[in-house]
Amino acid sequence: MATRKAEPAEFQSVDMGANMHSAEEAKRMIYSEITGSDQDAASAFLARYGKQSERFAELMAQAMIDWEALIAKAEHNEKIGLVANLVYCAITLHIQSMKLFLSGHIIAAGNLSRQVTEAIATALLSSGKTLPVLDRFVEDKYSTQKAVAEVQKQRKILGLKKDGVNALAHSEKFYHRYSHLTLMTIGAMTSFKEPGFYIGASFDEGKTEQYDKEIASRIGLAEVFPNFVAAVEANIAKW
Repeated sequence: MATRKAEPAEFQSVDMGANMHSAEEAKRMIYSEITGSDQDAASAFLARYGKQSERFAELMAQAMIDWEALIAKAEHNEKIGLVANLVYCAITLHIQSMKLFLSGHIIAAGNLSRQVTEAIATALLSSGKTLPVLDRFVEDKYSTQKAVAEVQKQRKILGLKKDGVNALAHSEKFYHRYSHLTLMTIGAMTSFKEPGFYIGASFDEGKTEQYDKEIASRIGLAEVFPNFVAAVEANIAKW
């Protein structure tokens, strides 16, 4: 198991061939992990991705402003309110996922991003006047796991551009890997910088190429939120 050095943003892995920890040492390490902060990992991520994080915040702030215009239309319409709530879920889940990622919790962040794609797709489908998705979702009879694929099928009815729908499908496929145990799960807990394993949050200098791709993907998804909210609003206008 890995322990953190005292210096910010530095992590030390214990050699896999080293002696086992005593029960008391292991307990202290685990207790520290579950009750402590992830400041070291967060500092390392922000040192590398500070500008990208500001860009992300800017994009999601615009999405929130766009959502406020949408929710204002729901004052006397419960169904519009439900659709607006789905949009809000997509926004906040994307923000929470980015926070987890920048805190060094890569697997948890990716799993949450899968829900982001499902929330976007479900909100779009629920905004379709002729589609039964909203009623089925409210009755707990709709599987959101199929939402992205259904958006692809109903693209023209929803007035969506093919490129945007394909981008959503690509994001779902990418983050689907975080929804189940894979070699990538093991890789996230393994130090690529030196032999050893991480017990919790980590910034691994041996994984910066993958981190770069993750950040680009998250910002790319944030960039489509204005069009996403606009599409939902346009569909609701047809009700």
